[in-house]
Amino acid sequence: MAAWVFCLWLFIYKMEKLTYSEKLRDPRWQKKRLQIMNRDKFACKLCGDCETTLNVHHIEYYNGNPWEIDNSKLITLCEHCHYEIESLKKNNYTIDSISFKNNLIKIYKSAGWIGGSRIMFISHPDLFQLKVYESNNEFITGFNFTDVDDLNSIVRIIKSFVKIQ
Repeated sequence: MAAWVFCLWLFIYKMEKLTYSEKLRDPRWQKKRLQIMNRDKFACKLCGDCETTLNVHHIEYYNGNPWEIDNSKLITLCEHCHYEIESLKKNNYTIDSISFKNNLIKIYKSAGWIGGSRIMFISHPDLFQLKVYESNNEFITGFNFTDVDDLNSIVRIIKSFVKIQ
C-alpha cells in the first residue's frame, strides 16, 4: 500500500474516532464558525446581544463532521439564548429551521438589573416563559404563562406603575 493511501486511511480512521467536542476544535469548524458569526454580524440572532459570549447553534444536526453542514442550518446565538433553546429542545418543544426562518421563536433579554440579574422572556408557538437569573447565571425563578391573557394582565400591572406622558 502506498504511503499516501495509508496516511489517508489513518486520517479517516482518526476522524471517525474523534468525539464531537474534539471535532469542534478542528480548524475547519473554527473557520466555518467565524463565517457564520460574520454573516450574522457577530450578534445573537434572537436577542441582538453582541457583548455576551457567542455560540454557533446547529438548528438541525448532521451525522457527518460539523463543518460539512449547510450554512443555512447554523445560527449565531449568545450563550444565554443558546441555553434557552437547548432547554426548550430538552423539554420536547419543536426547534427547527422553520421556527427560526419564520421568527416563531423570540427572546427578549433584559440585563444589567440591580446586582447584575438578567430577565429572559421566551416566546415559542406553544409556550410563553419569563425567567430570572443571577449575574452568575444561576436560575432564580421563572413563570410559564398559559395564554395571552396572562401576559395582558402583566402588561396592565406594569402600565399602572408607569406614568403616561
